[in-house]
Amino acid sequence: MLDASPDAFVGALLDERYRIVQHIATGGVGQLYVAEDVRARGRVKPCFAVKVLRPEHVENGMLRARFAREIQATTRIHDPHVLAMHHHGELPDGLPYFVAELLEGLDLADTLDLSKCLAPLRAVGIAIGIAKGLAAAHAAGVVHRDLKPENVFLVHAADGREHVKLLDFGFAWIDDDPGEVFSGRLTLSQTAVGTPEYMSPEQAFGDVGRPSADIYALGIVLYEMLSGAPPFEGPRDVVTQKHVRQEPPQLVRGSNELGDVVHKALSKDSSRRYVSALEMAEALRTTPEGRALGALIA
Repeated sequence: MLDASPDAFVGALLDERYRIVQHIATGGVGQLYVAEDVRARGRVKPCFAVKVLRPEHVENGMLRARFAREIQATTRIHDPHVLAMHHHGELPDGLPYFVAELLEGLDLADTLDLSKCLAPLRAVGIAIGIAKGLAAAHAAGVVHRDLKPENVFLVHAADGREHVKLLDFGFAWIDDDPGEVFSGRLTLSQTAVGTPEYMSPEQAFGDVGRPSADIYALGIVLYEMLSGAPPFEGPRDVVTQKHVRQEPPQLVRGSNELGDVVHKALSKDSSRRYVSALEMAEALRTTPEGRALGALIA
Protein backbone atom coordinates (compact mmCIF):
# COMPACT_ATOMS: atom_id res chain seq x y z
CA MET A 1 0.00 0.00 0.00
CA LEU A 2 1.28 3.46 -0.92
CA ASP A 3 2.32 5.84 1.85
CA ALA A 4 -0.34 8.58 1.90
CA SER A 5 1.67 10.89 4.16
CA PRO A 6 2.22 14.30 2.48
CA ASP A 7 5.90 14.18 3.49
CA ALA A 8 6.46 10.79 1.89
CA PHE A 9 7.91 12.33 -1.28
CA VAL A 10 10.14 14.93 0.37
CA GLY A 11 13.69 14.18 -0.76
CA ALA A 12 12.61 12.38 -3.94
CA LEU A 13 14.56 13.20 -7.12
CA LEU A 14 12.45 13.54 -10.26
CA ASP A 15 13.96 13.11 -13.72
CA GLU A 16 17.41 13.25 -12.06
CA ARG A 17 16.88 17.00 -11.82
CA TYR A 18 14.10 18.17 -9.50
CA ARG A 19 14.54 17.34 -5.80
CA ILE A 20 11.42 17.75 -3.67
CA VAL A 21 12.31 19.79 -0.59
CA GLN A 22 9.00 20.78 1.00
CA HIS A 23 5.29 19.93 1.08
CA ILE A 24 3.17 23.10 0.83
CA ALA A 25 -0.46 22.12 0.23
CA THR A 26 -2.95 19.31 -0.19
CA GLY A 27 -5.73 19.58 -2.76
CA GLY A 28 -8.65 17.36 -3.62
CA VAL A 29 -6.69 15.60 -6.36
CA GLY A 30 -3.01 16.20 -5.68
CA GLN A 31 -0.26 17.09 -3.24
CA LEU A 32 1.75 20.25 -3.95
CA TYR A 33 5.46 20.51 -3.24
CA VAL A 34 8.44 22.80 -3.75
CA ALA A 35 11.39 21.31 -5.63
CA GLU A 36 14.81 22.68 -6.49
CA ASP A 37 16.71 22.18 -9.73
CA VAL A 38 19.84 20.31 -8.66
CA ARG A 39 21.40 20.71 -12.11
CA ALA A 40 21.43 24.49 -11.86
CA ARG A 41 24.75 26.11 -11.13
CA GLY A 42 25.30 28.32 -8.13
CA ARG A 43 24.56 28.05 -4.43
CA VAL A 44 20.94 29.19 -4.76
CA LYS A 45 18.95 26.70 -6.82
CA PRO A 46 15.85 27.82 -8.75
CA CYS A 47 12.65 26.41 -7.27
CA PHE A 48 9.62 24.90 -8.98
CA ALA A 49 6.21 23.59 -7.99
CA VAL A 50 5.54 19.85 -8.19
CA LYS A 51 2.05 18.40 -8.16
CA VAL A 52 1.69 14.67 -7.45
CA LEU A 53 -1.55 12.69 -7.62
CA ARG A 54 -2.56 11.77 -4.08
CA PRO A 55 -1.68 8.12 -3.33
CA GLU A 56 -5.25 7.24 -2.33
CA HIS A 57 -6.34 8.12 -5.89
CA VAL A 58 -3.86 5.87 -7.69
CA GLU A 59 -6.63 3.42 -8.69
CA ASN A 60 -9.23 6.11 -9.40
CA GLY A 61 -9.58 6.17 -13.17
CA MET A 62 -11.59 9.39 -13.24
CA LEU A 63 -9.06 11.38 -11.22
CA ARG A 64 -6.09 9.92 -13.09
CA ALA A 65 -7.75 10.94 -16.34
CA ARG A 66 -8.40 14.43 -15.00
CA PHE A 67 -4.75 14.73 -13.90
CA ALA A 68 -3.59 13.59 -17.34
CA ARG A 69 -5.96 16.04 -19.02
CA GLU A 70 -4.52 18.91 -16.96
CA ILE A 71 -1.03 18.01 -18.19
CA GLN A 72 -2.13 17.53 -21.79
CA ALA A 73 -4.00 20.83 -21.98
CA THR A 74 -1.51 22.98 -20.10
CA THR A 75 1.51 21.82 -22.10
CA ARG A 76 -0.22 22.99 -25.31
CA ILE A 77 -0.54 26.59 -24.10
CA HIS A 78 2.42 28.95 -24.00
CA ASP A 79 1.37 32.30 -22.60
CA PRO A 80 2.40 34.47 -19.64
CA HIS A 81 -1.16 34.28 -18.29
CA VAL A 82 -1.24 30.46 -18.09
CA LEU A 83 0.76 28.33 -15.64
CA ALA A 84 4.00 27.23 -17.31
CA MET A 85 4.59 23.47 -17.12
CA HIS A 86 8.19 22.29 -17.50
CA HIS A 87 8.15 18.51 -17.11
CA HIS A 88 5.84 15.61 -16.31
CA GLY A 89 6.25 11.95 -15.61
CA GLU A 90 5.36 9.06 -13.32
CA LEU A 91 6.90 7.98 -10.03
CA PRO A 92 8.09 4.36 -9.63
CA ASP A 93 4.94 3.59 -7.64
CA GLY A 94 2.75 4.68 -10.55
CA LEU A 95 1.73 8.14 -9.36
CA PRO A 96 1.75 10.80 -12.09
CA TYR A 97 3.31 14.18 -11.41
CA PHE A 98 4.19 17.41 -13.15
CA VAL A 99 6.71 20.18 -12.58
CA ALA A 100 5.59 23.78 -13.10
CA GLU A 101 6.65 27.31 -12.31
CA LEU A 102 6.39 28.21 -8.62
CA LEU A 103 3.93 31.05 -8.06
CA GLU A 104 3.90 33.44 -5.12
CA GLY A 105 0.66 35.19 -4.24
CA LEU A 106 -2.98 34.21 -3.66
CA ASP A 107 -5.68 32.71 -5.79
CA LEU A 108 -8.66 34.90 -6.58
CA ALA A 109 -10.97 32.89 -4.31
CA ASP A 110 -8.79 33.57 -1.26
CA THR A 111 -8.48 37.20 -2.33
CA LEU A 112 -12.26 37.55 -2.45
CA ASP A 113 -12.59 35.82 0.92
CA LEU A 114 -10.38 38.54 2.37
CA SER A 115 -11.83 41.50 0.47
CA LYS A 116 -15.40 40.33 -0.35
CA CYS A 117 -15.35 42.48 -3.48
CA LEU A 118 -12.66 44.34 -5.39
CA ALA A 119 -12.31 47.91 -6.58
CA PRO A 120 -13.62 48.13 -10.17
CA LEU A 121 -10.19 49.23 -11.42
CA ARG A 122 -8.53 46.14 -9.95
CA ALA A 123 -11.33 43.84 -11.11
CA VAL A 124 -10.96 45.05 -14.69
CA GLY A 125 -7.19 44.51 -14.62
CA ILE A 126 -7.66 40.95 -13.41
CA ALA A 127 -10.41 40.26 -15.95
CA ILE A 128 -8.19 41.47 -18.80
CA GLY A 129 -5.44 39.11 -17.64
CA ILE A 130 -7.91 36.21 -17.51
CA ALA A 131 -9.16 37.07 -21.00
CA LYS A 132 -5.61 37.04 -22.35
CA GLY A 133 -5.00 33.60 -20.85
CA LEU A 134 -8.26 32.29 -22.28
CA ALA A 135 -7.42 33.72 -25.70
CA ALA A 136 -4.12 31.82 -25.69
CA ALA A 137 -5.89 28.62 -24.61
CA HIS A 138 -8.55 28.96 -27.31
CA ALA A 139 -5.87 29.63 -29.94
CA ALA A 140 -4.25 26.34 -28.88
CA GLY A 141 -7.56 24.51 -29.26
CA VAL A 142 -8.25 24.31 -25.53
CA VAL A 143 -11.44 25.35 -23.72
CA HIS A 144 -11.02 25.55 -19.93
CA ARG A 145 -14.64 24.67 -18.97
CA ASP A 146 -14.07 25.22 -15.23
CA LEU A 147 -13.03 28.85 -14.93
CA LYS A 148 -13.70 30.11 -11.40
CA PRO A 149 -11.85 32.17 -8.76
CA GLU A 150 -10.07 29.08 -7.37
CA ASN A 151 -8.44 28.57 -10.78
CA VAL A 152 -7.18 32.14 -11.14
CA PHE A 153 -3.89 32.90 -9.37
CA LEU A 154 -2.74 36.44 -8.65
CA VAL A 155 1.04 36.71 -8.68
CA HIS A 156 2.51 39.64 -6.80
CA ALA A 157 5.22 40.90 -9.15
CA ALA A 158 8.41 42.58 -7.93
CA ASP A 159 7.34 45.87 -9.51
CA GLY A 160 4.16 45.92 -7.43
CA ARG A 161 1.87 44.91 -10.25
CA GLU A 162 -0.56 41.99 -10.13
CA HIS A 163 -0.12 39.28 -12.74
CA VAL A 164 -2.83 36.74 -13.60
CA LYS A 165 -2.17 33.03 -14.13
CA LEU A 166 -4.83 30.51 -15.16
CA LEU A 167 -4.64 27.11 -13.45
CA ASP A 168 -6.23 23.66 -13.44
CA PHE A 169 -7.21 22.59 -16.94
CA GLY A 170 -8.33 19.19 -15.64
CA PHE A 171 -11.78 19.48 -17.25
CA ALA A 172 -10.53 21.08 -20.46
CA TRP A 173 -11.88 20.35 -23.91
CA ILE A 174 -9.11 19.83 -26.48
CA ASP A 175 -10.40 20.20 -30.01
CA ASP A 176 -8.39 17.41 -31.64
CA ASP A 177 -8.65 15.09 -28.63
CA PRO A 178 -11.96 15.69 -26.84
CA GLY A 179 -11.38 12.71 -24.53
CA GLU A 180 -15.07 12.30 -23.86
CA VAL A 181 -14.90 8.57 -23.14
CA PHE A 182 -12.74 7.43 -20.23
CA SER A 183 -13.20 4.25 -18.24
CA GLY A 184 -13.48 6.44 -15.16
CA ARG A 185 -16.09 8.74 -16.78
CA LEU A 186 -14.05 11.92 -16.54
CA THR A 187 -16.64 13.58 -18.72
CA LEU A 188 -19.28 12.23 -21.03
CA SER A 189 -21.10 13.92 -23.87
CA GLN A 190 -24.41 15.34 -22.65
CA THR A 191 -23.04 15.46 -19.09
CA ALA A 192 -22.47 18.84 -17.48
CA VAL A 193 -18.86 19.64 -16.71
CA GLY A 194 -17.79 22.49 -14.47
CA THR A 195 -18.90 24.35 -11.36
CA PRO A 196 -22.61 25.32 -11.38
CA GLU A 197 -22.18 28.95 -10.29
CA TYR A 198 -19.87 29.61 -13.28
CA MET A 199 -21.48 27.35 -15.87
CA SER A 200 -22.98 28.75 -19.06
CA PRO A 201 -26.60 27.87 -19.92
CA GLU A 202 -25.54 25.64 -22.81
CA GLN A 203 -22.75 23.99 -20.79
CA ALA A 204 -25.22 23.15 -18.03
CA PHE A 205 -27.06 20.93 -20.50
CA GLY A 206 -24.01 19.14 -21.86
CA ASP A 207 -22.98 21.33 -24.80
CA VAL A 208 -19.20 21.05 -24.78
CA GLY A 209 -16.13 22.49 -26.39
CA ARG A 210 -17.13 26.09 -27.14
CA PRO A 211 -14.95 29.06 -26.16
CA SER A 212 -18.15 31.05 -25.56
CA ALA A 213 -18.66 29.03 -22.36
CA ASP A 214 -15.36 30.38 -21.01
CA ILE A 215 -16.42 33.92 -21.90
CA TYR A 216 -19.64 33.44 -19.93
CA ALA A 217 -17.65 32.11 -16.96
CA LEU A 218 -15.36 35.14 -17.15
CA GLY A 219 -18.45 37.33 -17.03
CA ILE A 220 -19.53 35.54 -13.86
CA VAL A 221 -16.08 35.92 -12.28
CA LEU A 222 -16.03 39.63 -13.14
CA TYR A 223 -19.53 40.03 -11.69
CA GLU A 224 -18.36 38.34 -8.49
CA MET A 225 -15.28 40.54 -8.22
CA LEU A 226 -17.50 43.63 -8.45
CA SER A 227 -20.37 42.49 -6.23
CA GLY A 228 -18.82 40.03 -3.78
CA ALA A 229 -20.80 36.99 -4.93
CA PRO A 230 -21.73 35.23 -8.19
CA PRO A 231 -25.16 36.26 -9.50
CA PHE A 232 -26.74 32.84 -8.97
CA GLU A 233 -26.29 30.66 -5.89
CA GLY A 234 -28.07 27.68 -4.34
CA PRO A 235 -28.50 23.95 -5.03
CA ARG A 236 -27.07 22.74 -8.34
CA ASP A 237 -30.42 22.27 -10.10
CA VAL A 238 -31.68 25.67 -8.94
CA VAL A 239 -28.51 27.45 -10.08
CA THR A 240 -28.64 25.70 -13.44
CA GLN A 241 -32.20 26.89 -14.06
CA LYS A 242 -31.29 30.44 -13.04
CA HIS A 243 -28.48 30.50 -15.60
CA VAL A 244 -30.98 29.48 -18.26
CA ARG A 245 -34.04 31.55 -17.31
CA GLN A 246 -33.11 34.42 -14.99
CA GLU A 247 -31.22 37.65 -15.59
CA PRO A 248 -28.52 38.49 -13.02
CA PRO A 249 -29.21 41.27 -10.50
CA GLN A 250 -28.07 44.69 -11.65
CA LEU A 251 -24.51 45.62 -10.73
CA VAL A 252 -24.25 48.70 -8.53
CA ARG A 253 -20.47 49.17 -8.68
CA GLY A 254 -18.42 50.21 -11.69
CA SER A 255 -19.15 52.37 -14.71
CA ASN A 256 -22.14 51.90 -17.00
CA GLU A 257 -19.73 50.80 -19.72
CA LEU A 258 -18.32 48.10 -17.45
CA GLY A 259 -21.83 46.94 -16.65
CA ASP A 260 -22.50 46.66 -20.39
CA VAL A 261 -19.43 44.44 -20.83
CA VAL A 262 -20.60 42.11 -18.07
CA HIS A 263 -24.13 42.06 -19.50
CA LYS A 264 -22.89 41.05 -22.96
CA ALA A 265 -20.60 38.34 -21.58
CA LEU A 266 -23.57 36.90 -19.66
CA SER A 267 -25.93 36.73 -22.63
CA LYS A 268 -28.06 33.59 -22.48
CA ASP A 269 -27.61 33.21 -26.24
CA SER A 270 -23.96 32.34 -26.82
CA SER A 271 -24.01 34.02 -30.24
CA ARG A 272 -24.66 37.37 -28.54
CA ARG A 273 -21.55 37.17 -26.36
CA TYR A 274 -18.14 38.41 -27.39
CA VAL A 275 -16.82 36.57 -30.42
CA SER A 276 -13.51 35.94 -28.66
CA ALA A 277 -11.76 36.46 -25.36
CA LEU A 278 -9.54 39.06 -27.05
CA GLU A 279 -12.62 41.02 -28.11
CA MET A 280 -13.81 41.01 -24.50
CA ALA A 281 -10.37 42.13 -23.32
CA GLU A 282 -10.48 45.04 -25.76
CA ALA A 283 -14.00 45.97 -24.60
CA LEU A 284 -12.72 46.03 -21.02
CA ARG A 285 -9.82 48.26 -22.05
CA THR A 286 -12.23 50.84 -23.48
CA THR A 287 -14.22 51.20 -20.25
CA PRO A 288 -13.33 54.13 -17.97
CA GLU A 289 -11.69 51.63 -15.63
CA GLY A 290 -9.66 50.11 -18.46
CA ARG A 291 -8.53 53.50 -19.74
CA ALA A 292 -7.46 54.46 -16.21
CA LEU A 293 -5.38 51.31 -15.92
CA GLY A 294 -3.39 52.00 -19.08
CA ALA A 295 0.12 50.57 -18.90
CA LEU A 296 -0.45 49.24 -15.38
CA ILE A 297 -2.10 46.13 -16.81
CA ALA A 298 0.38 43.23 -16.59
